[in-house]
Amino acid sequence: MQRTFVRVAAFAGVSLVEAWMAFGQGAAAPRVIDVSAKKYEFSPAEIKVKVGEKVELKVHSEDETHGVKLNLYPEGAKNKKEIGLVFDTPDANGKVTKETDQVLDFVAQKPGTYDFVCAKFCGFGHDKMKGKLIVEP
Repeated sequence: MQRTFVRVAAFAGVSLVEAWMAFGQGAAAPRVIDVSAKKYEFSPAEIKVKVGEKVELKVHSEDETHGVKLNLYPEGAKNKKEIGLVFDTPDANGKVTKETDQVLDFVAQKPGTYDFVCAKFCGFGHDKMKGKLIVEP
């Protein structure tokens, strides 16, 4: 009887430790990066993150409605089956709502350089409104 109690107690202790560790890993807070958008420029225009890092990109328009659309594949990627940026809400990438900051939550899965552009036409310099997300190993 005492052996059974010891085994059950040991098993329960190990299970609690495993659950606590799993909870701690899953609850990691994302790295919040604020991005300002105004006619024909992002600030910062270059953002660096690490592979495996959970990121929350907050885009604030300063003059009119802007947004960000990130390329899901790094520059030069030949394999289009494995995306490099995994979004919590894939529909949010490139979705812009007037007078509302855009928030993109994603995990940087693969190293490389990912282009981003303005997601809403904002005038004749719109095509020059670009930036880079660099995912480092």
